[in-house]
Amino acid sequence: MGSFNNKIEAEYNPPKTWVLSRDLSYQNDEMEKSSLQAVGIKCPASKITCKKGFKTDLASTPKLIWNLIAPWDIARAAIIHDLLYLRIRQYRRKSNKNLGQENSETVSKAKKASDTVFLLAMKDAEPKISSWKIKAAYYAVRLFGRWSIVPREGDGEQ
Repeated sequence: MGSFNNKIEAEYNPPKTWVLSRDLSYQNDEMEKSSLQAVGIKCPASKITCKKGFKTDLASTPKLIWNLIAPWDIARAAIIHDLLYLRIRQYRRKSNKNLGQENSETVSKAKKASDTVFLLAMKDAEPKISSWKIKAAYYAVRLFGRWSIVPREGDGEQ
């Protein structure tokens, strides 16, 4: 069983960015650390921390389904997941600059481990998230997350 250190404290910067006003951490001994560490994700003592100033869009939930799953329903888990995907994109950008030295198996394992952390974090959230929302959000990132780990402009150090 895992836990978060805090509730979210963030400032909204339109049109769709939130900036953390304090650190947000998630700790769970069940996470697959070696796959995460292989792409540069720091998780000492099975803890992942989004530092104050981290920029996020919460959950990338299409507005059309906000009546079912709104971004704030799964926000803390989504923020942690955003950091993990950012680190995968940074690893890929750095690897590709080094003459295409990206290891696709490493990226695949890190994505799977990141998605599992998202799942674990949703299960550990307080207040509780409905199991159907957890499943829907988890399978959405498993299916569609591959486009979110493609390096993009603005993926500098956060």
